Amino acid sequence: MDAMAWAGSFATMVGLLADFAASRGQRDVLDTKEFVEWLRVHGHSELIARIEQNAAVTIGIKAALAEGKDELLSRLASIEALLIALSVDSGGLHGLAMALSPERALSPQAVGILRAYDDASAGRALLVSNFEDDILMFLDGGSSASFQPTERRFFQADLRELVEHRLLALDHNKRGDRIYELTRRGAAVARSTLRVSAAAGVA
Repeated sequence: MDAMAWAGSFATMVGLLADFAASRGQRDVLDTKEFVEWLRVHGHSELIARIEQNAAVTIGIKAALAEGKDELLSRLASIEALLIALSVDSGGLHGLAMALSPERALSPQAVGILRAYDDASAGRALLVSNFEDDILMFLDGGSSASFQPTERRFFQADLRELVEHRLLALDHNKRGDRIYELTRRGAAVARSTLRVSAAAGVA
């Protein structure tokens, strides 16, 4: 299966799992057989055939449903939030994401923060505050690079949002100063948005 087909199949499965879980009312226990029957009732016979032919997919669905309705919906919401965050610089897709869920889309500055870590090959940065500005000073990566916000009044909000999305992790040094660590997810988002920008001809 090529990348486009895989992405479409995964997106379809995520959406159907969310619809199925939401349709179960107050029930928290979700059953694989019941999900397959729900797919049959809703006319997804081709998808059922693909599930039955792929043991790994069956196991994955069973494991996802076993977590329970609330946990599954929470995880699917997290995936949705990450997809929306990734849509920045994606032209019409970003506009669609903003229209559907504006509170979840990362700002250009937030994406810039992640890209700055990637550019500096850094994993940790110290938040340095002075009377004029706050900046991120990278603590590793073999350079003395820093990130200076372009939108100062939203800088703290962008950092909080990156932590909420688990793209950065918040830590503190012995003096209580904030240190932001890049997560694997954050690095993946940085690289993904760079690829999207390059494909779209965005600088």
